[in-house]
Amino acid sequence: MTGEERESNTGICERRIPFFGKSLSMRELTRLSSTPIPKAVIAGLVVILGICAYGLVLLHWDKQAFLVWIREDGFVEWLTVAELVIMSVFSFSMSRAFSPSGQKMAAKRIWLFMGFLFLFGALEEISWGQRILGIESPQWFLKHNKQGETNIHNLLIYGVNINKLVFGKILTILIALYLLPVPLLYRFNERWKNLMNRWGIPIAQNYQILLFIIVIVIIQLHLGLAKKAGELLELCSCFLFLLILVHPSNGEVFPLKVLGPQRSRRSRGEEKGPES
Repeated sequence: MTGEERESNTGICERRIPFFGKSLSMRELTRLSSTPIPKAVIAGLVVILGICAYGLVLLHWDKQAFLVWIREDGFVEWLTVAELVIMSVFSFSMSRAFSPSGQKMAAKRIWLFMGFLFLFGALEEISWGQRILGIESPQWFLKHNKQGETNIHNLLIYGVNINKLVFGKILTILIALYLLPVPLLYRFNERWKNLMNRWGIPIAQNYQILLFIIVIVIIQLHLGLAKKAGELLELCSCFLFLLILVHPSNGEVFPLKVLGPQRSRRSRGEEKGPES
């Protein structure tokens, strides 16, 4: 893949990257966000990343205090559940906002599926309300669940750890594909872009992808100190996925906009027109 030089409207020669028959300037390719990042998003990031940073500092300072702070049914777990519930409600609302006929039917079904998927994740986090309601686990779960709880992600069947296989390796591969090849193809391939827009797939912004990478690397480096540090990864990952839902790169194609109109910088420039 080679670059090419092209003069921009400002008279500055920009390096462009060709890929799949289309080329983008380095400025377009490395732009953190296609639209201005809303203040609500920035505030949310400050809170969630601040909580994560506090947890990691506490882990270094007092491991026992950290384990108490990050315990089951604690603050971090319930905050993660809240994020999943919000994503579920938002997905159901988005599905309802799409027209039930025409090409948007696929998008309606995909968002409906995501709503159930995030709801499933929230219920799994709290073991389907078992601890809250004080329900005894069925005998099968007592035998096959590592924690003796009524949930799927802690199952151990024939020596296979479901959490490591499905929610670890497989989910990691799917997330990596969604955050890396999918946004690149969306930018460089018109056919892929039209398909993603027609199906209503939210595309991650560069700042969201960058934060994902930073958070994963930092927390992975702390798992050796305490495996429970993985709870912080769940918290941050859920929040970043929530940001992708409410502030995607292709936000203009969605009928429900909780953060106001989301038009790309290019679109606003075209409306404004060239200055004399």
